[in-house]
Amino acid sequence: MNRLSLSYWLARLRHATFRRQLIIAVAIGVFSVGSVTALLSTWQGSLQVRETLVQQGLSLANSVAQQSQLALLTESADNAREPIERAMSFTDILQVELLYTDGRSLITRGTVAEMRAGKPQTGMSGSYLETETSEAWRFVAPVYTKPAAASPFEANIATPELLGYVRVTQGKAALSKLVSRLAVINFGVGLVLSCILLGLLRLLAHRLSQPLGALSTVMAQAGKGQMGLRAVPDGPSDIASMAQVFNSMMQSLEQREQELQETNAELANHAATLEEKVAQRTASLSSSNAELQQALRTLREAKRQLIESDKLASLGRLVAGVAHELNTPLGNALMAASTTEDILQKIVDAMASGGLRKSEFERVIAQSIEGSAMVTQNVQRAAEIIRGFKQLAVDQTTEMRRVFEVDNVISEILFASQPMFKHKPYQIETKLTPGLKIDSYPGPLGQVISNLIQNALVHGFAGRDHGCLTIESRSHHPDYVQIICSDDGVGMSEAVRLRIFEAFFTTKFGQGGSGLGMQIVYNLVTGLLGGEINVESVLDKGTRITITLPCAAPQNIAS
Repeated sequence: MNRLSLSYWLARLRHATFRRQLIIAVAIGVFSVGSVTALLSTWQGSLQVRETLVQQGLSLANSVAQQSQLALLTESADNAREPIERAMSFTDILQVELLYTDGRSLITRGTVAEMRAGKPQTGMSGSYLETETSEAWRFVAPVYTKPAAASPFEANIATPELLGYVRVTQGKAALSKLVSRLAVINFGVGLVLSCILLGLLRLLAHRLSQPLGALSTVMAQAGKGQMGLRAVPDGPSDIASMAQVFNSMMQSLEQREQELQETNAELANHAATLEEKVAQRTASLSSSNAELQQALRTLREAKRQLIESDKLASLGRLVAGVAHELNTPLGNALMAASTTEDILQKIVDAMASGGLRKSEFERVIAQSIEGSAMVTQNVQRAAEIIRGFKQLAVDQTTEMRRVFEVDNVISEILFASQPMFKHKPYQIETKLTPGLKIDSYPGPLGQVISNLIQNALVHGFAGRDHGCLTIESRSHHPDYVQIICSDDGVGMSEAVRLRIFEAFFTTKFGQGGSGLGMQIVYNLVTGLLGGEINVESVLDKGTRITITLPCAAPQNIAS
């Protein structure tokens, strides 16, 4: 770094000792104050001296003017020579001129450097400063006749008449000398006072820095780990207080060190038996851990069995739905087949007896054709139902991924769930948007809807003589669909709502509830289907469950 640069010296000052920084800072302050004070004092003295010299020049010009009346009246330079010579004897008077009113010179003594000379001002009653340069002043005083004594016989008093002017040029050498002398004196006094103050400051800094240095040395030794150190309470009272605080701190540290050593000794005594205790505790923990692992495996197996039971229960409800829906078309087909069989038997009997008429034969044939058509129609209806339930059963028992319409899957689940609502004062309303296609898993989705319907039936409408379950599907942004299941049932408290997705949590414990229904729903929605589920509920006002699913289920989840 360049030693002539300001940054170099500022850096050195920043890392200097406190004593040096204090001395330099106060020295700069003292010299600055002394210099400003000396400068102001010199400037004020120069103003006073200038005022005095100007007044002297004005008075001298007036004096010469009063003694030059006769010379101007007689136009004789000899009559003015004596007062002009006396004026020239004054210090710094460079030139004296006696002028007529038109500016012509009657007598001139002395020479000056070139100065602008203008015509004296008229109408002035006394002397005035005409011109000022850096080297001199030029004063002008008018010369008037002496007024005559007033006569009692004359009405008008004669006014003085202007005869000419006296021009006095006074140099500024005396002013320069006085200003220089004042500056030397003021700056000298300031320098002496500054030196005295700096000497006193050095003594004070030494008194401050010496005990601080000693305290700093002791603290540095204590920082290296030395014990038994004490600082000498010396110097000003605040520094002595710091030393006493340090001594108290060192005493406390020594006491704590002694206590720590005693504690370490006690710990060393316990260390011998600690390993044995740790070994015993480790063996105990290992045994407990093995028991916990076995309990966890048992719990997982129980959970798996409960999930399978829930799937089987869903399949049972599906079979019940199949049986209920097949009863009607198969019963109709059976009735039509029986009727047709009776009609055909009557024809056979009539043919055997030989009493069969043509009209009766045609009527029997028409009835037989009608019965066959009814049988065919109801059997086809049963076949369609069986195909639909077959697909639904495949979806319910497998996790096969395919593209499907959400409203169709929900409609199939609702169709299969009708037996659960038979002979019960509850109803299901749908608001399904048709044509919402997603690439996902219809089986798990059907299981989710089935569990929500079952949950509403068991919990939402418990103890109620009426209720309505509304299932809605709609598009949610370009890449998502929403399925909303809401009921006007008993609702849930906030504590129950926060725990609804916990495994084995149920409000029907001991009444057939496993506590896994909503946990299965949560796992399927957030896991395999890659969506989100949100539950809102208010006591005595019902529950609203919103499921948001992507139009394309995640690919990284095994199907």
